[in-house]
Parts: sequence; C-alpha cells; structure tokens
Amino acid sequence: MKFFQTFLFSILFLGCAPAMAQIQSDAQLAGKASYIQGMEAFENEEFEKARELFLAARRNLEAASGVNYALADTYLQLDDLPNAALFGKQAVEAEPENKWYRLKLAQIYRAAGRNQATLDELITLLNFYPDDFDALYMLADTYNDYGEFLKSNETLDEILKLTGPDIQVLLMKFRNFEALAVPDSAVAQLEKVRQIDPDNLEMLNMLGEYYVRNGERDSAKNVLSDALNRNARDPQSLINLAGIYLDEQKWDSAGTLLTDFIGDPLIEAEDKMNIARFLYARVQQDSQNIQLRIETERVLDALTESESGYGPAFTLAGEFYAQTAQPEKALENLERANELLPEDDIAWRQRLQLLMSQERYEEAIDVGQKADESVPDDAFIQFFVGSAYMLTDQNRKAEEWLQNATRAPARRPFKSIVYSTLGDVRANLEKHEASDEAYELALRYDPENDNAMNNYAYNLSVRGESLERAKELALKAIEVAPENAAYLDTVGWVYFKLGDYDRAKRFIDASIKTGAASAEVLEHMGDVEEQLGNMEEARSWWQQALEKDSTRTHLQDKIN
Repeated sequence: MKFFQTFLFSILFLGCAPAMAQIQSDAQLAGKASYIQGMEAFENEEFEKARELFLAARRNLEAASGVNYALADTYLQLDDLPNAALFGKQAVEAEPENKWYRLKLAQIYRAAGRNQATLDELITLLNFYPDDFDALYMLADTYNDYGEFLKSNETLDEILKLTGPDIQVLLMKFRNFEALAVPDSAVAQLEKVRQIDPDNLEMLNMLGEYYVRNGERDSAKNVLSDALNRNARDPQSLINLAGIYLDEQKWDSAGTLLTDFIGDPLIEAEDKMNIARFLYARVQQDSQNIQLRIETERVLDALTESESGYGPAFTLAGEFYAQTAQPEKALENLERANELLPEDDIAWRQRLQLLMSQERYEEAIDVGQKADESVPDDAFIQFFVGSAYMLTDQNRKAEEWLQNATRAPARRPFKSIVYSTLGDVRANLEKHEASDEAYELALRYDPENDNAMNNYAYNLSVRGESLERAKELALKAIEVAPENAAYLDTVGWVYFKLGDYDRAKRFIDASIKTGAASAEVLEHMGDVEEQLGNMEEARSWWQQALEKDSTRTHLQDKIN
C-alpha cells in the first residue's frame, strides 16, 4: 500500500503536473488535493470515498493517467469490474509501456474471467520487458488457473533461468505436474525445494505425504525421519511417520514412537493432545483392532501421567475408555477431568451418561447436582438428573429438573426427548392433562420420536381416553421400530381397550415372540385370554408374569 501511495504520487507530478516554475491553476490545486485525499481514503480501505475523490481529481487534472490507474484499482476493490476495466484501459492507452498499468489491467481482466484479454496484456507487457519477474509469474499463474499446465511450466522455466532455484516457482511447478498426473516430475520439484531449504519442516512433511500417496513408503519414512532428526519434537512429522507404521500394521512401532513423544516433558500439552487425538481417531476407524486399542491405551495413560494437571487429557481418556467398554477406567478419568476443569460440560455429560447406563442412579443424582453448579442451565445435565430421579421413583423432583431442562438451549430432537420424559413423569404423577401436553410438545419438536408416540399412546390406552389417537400413535411407532416388544404390546393393548381382542392377541403374541417381553406384557396376554373366555390360558399367563416379577402381587387375586 505504501508503494502504491508513493508510486501514484510520482505519476501525478510526472504525468499531469506542469513544470514547477509554472503557476498552477485553482483547478489543478483542487485536483491534486482530491487525489491526495483519495489516496488516504484508499489506504484506509474507504473505497467509496476514495472513488468520489479520484473522480473529482480526474475532472480537474488533464491527462491524469495516474488517476485513471487509481480509479481502476478502486473499482477493482469495489468489485465493479466493468468500470475497473474502463479506467485501467485508459491508463494503459495513455502510457502503453507502463508495467504497473498493464499488470493492473491484466489483474482486472483475470478477475472478470476474460482469459484471452488477460493473456494478451501479459504477453504485450513481456514484449516490452521480456525478463520481468512479476509479469512472467502472473502469466504462469494465469496459465495454471486456465488449466494450461504445460504452458505454465514453460513460463516457470523461463523464470528459473533468470532467478535460479526459487521455492515459490518450484512449488507452482509441483502443482502443475500434480495436475498433469506426472508424479515423478512433481516429486522432483519438492526434492529441489528440500535442497534449497533442508530445515523447512512443512516442506519435508509435504514431501513425505506425497511419497505416501504414491505408495513410496520407504522414501516417505526417510524424509520424515530426516524431519524428526532436525526437530524431534515436531508433532506433524511424528503423526505422519506414525501413520505410515499404522498403515504397515506395525502397531508396536507406532505406539512406541508416540508414547516416547508423549512422555517428553519439554513438549507442550496441546501438542501431546493432538497426538492422542490422532491415535484415538484411528481406533474409531478400526474399532475391532485389539493391538491398536492397546497401543492407544498406552499413549493415553502416558498422557494423563505426564500431564496430570491438564483436564482435556482426562476428558479424552474418559471418552476412549467409555467407547471401549471400560466404564470404571472411564469414570475414573472423567472424575479427574471434572476436578481439573469443572466448566467442561462434555466431561460431566459423559460421566453422567455412564452412571445412568450402569443404573447407578443415586450417584448420578449426586454428580449431576455438582455438575449443575459448575455448568448451570445445561439441558443434558438437567435431563440426566431428572431421569435419575424418575428411575428412583422420585417423580416430583424429576419433574422439576426436567422442566428446567426444557427451558435450557438444545437442538430440537433432544428437546423432544426431554419433553417425552417429562410426559412420562407427569403420567406417573397422574397429571394427565399436563402429561398429554408434554407428549404433544415432544412430537412437535420431533414428529419421528417413536418413544414419545408409544408412551403417549400407552398412557391414553390405560386411561381409556382418545383411543383412536392412541391407535394412530402406536401404529406409527411400530413402523419406526417393528421389532420393539414394548411398542407391539402398546398396539395390542390399544386394540384391547377398543374391544378388538383378536388383533390385541396377535400383537401381544408378536411382542412375546421377540423374547424381550416384560411381565406386564405377559399379564396383558392373560387379560386378553380372559376376555376371549380362555380362563386356563389366562391363569397360565398371569402365573408366568408373577414368576417374572414377584412384586406384581395383584396377579395372585387374578389367578385365584
């Protein structure tokens, strides 16, 4: 920008000013003032203001090629390409041999997608200045943009003759050869760059990755080992080399390489985390690979040991152990994560989810209350606590927590789950109108929430209300999950309430045949058989239900 300012100022005086001894008119003075103010506005990126000032300067200055150039650049910044081209062309016509005018016009034509016009300007410029680096480089880049990779490389070769080895030029040749699918020539350019700048780790990693893509793993290992010899603590080189070992199924080699890196006390914790995340991602891609899992465990254990005060390390370890069915180790790491980083909502959620899956509801309530203090108004935390209260028959407290969860920010599908569970709790409290309202909201947030459909339908059927609505919901639920025992039983029970005992028996029988039927389903079958007049069969089903769940003592009266 400073060059732009100085350059245009000199153009103004050389191209459109009278001799210093000559007296300048008021118009000329006003034009120069507008021009200088326009440059200041341009430099401050006030392009609309700059445009008006340059136009004012142009009206007061004759043969103002520099002002035309300034206007062309300003219109380019405003993305007004027709006007940019108009003033750029006028600047070039006034001074055909001016390098910067032609470069700007070529840039404008290129932005407008006028391919041939761009090339014509650059070739004309090179007729005046055949060895100009800027023109040659822009020409090569333009050929590259237009997919003329061979012509681009020919131009780049001309530059290399003038400048000698140049990293920027060699990298463009590399991209051209890549586009031409000539891997040997492409990699040769990277090797030349390596010779020019052997300590450039970014370049060494690019070269290593390119060798890997072309199946030359030994060459890749050689380059990446060179990178690590230059900086043993470069995480990207380490990840790339470890990735090769993993692709070669050398799990222990990769694990040892990464564990040693993790154990280095001079390496930043975040760099170690990137290594651990890399390995964890590989486990997720190949979850059945026991060797890879073991090496990942070693790396994560080394991470939490070497960075014992770094909370995210324990969150990651907790997630890994939860995903690999090691709940106790997961809970141990997540508890430490909560201590170190109490504002980490992810760690609290994972810990609560694990406790709920293990049916440790009282513990979940205790942990959830602590989580709510550290991360208030979190819908997931409030939902887990509310669900734990519901599953320990503390429905009033469950309702309070779940109501709070409905007010917290969350995505629509999760909102639906919260409202559905709130509907269950209110049904338990016999708040039937409020329960129905919660179920309706659940289905409004997610019309495909099959659990809400089923539970809403079942509660309606138990009350004997809105049975046609219950049937509609129950049938839609089994469309989503046709093998769900509870859903099949709900359909059967709705038909039972409608007096359609044949259909009721068929759906409840289908529920039992899934092998996942509860004692309640067995009792329902007994009730159906009773209505069909099959008392012996009814008693048999009631007896099976009582044997499955001895707390259902009311069945003894039915049997008797």
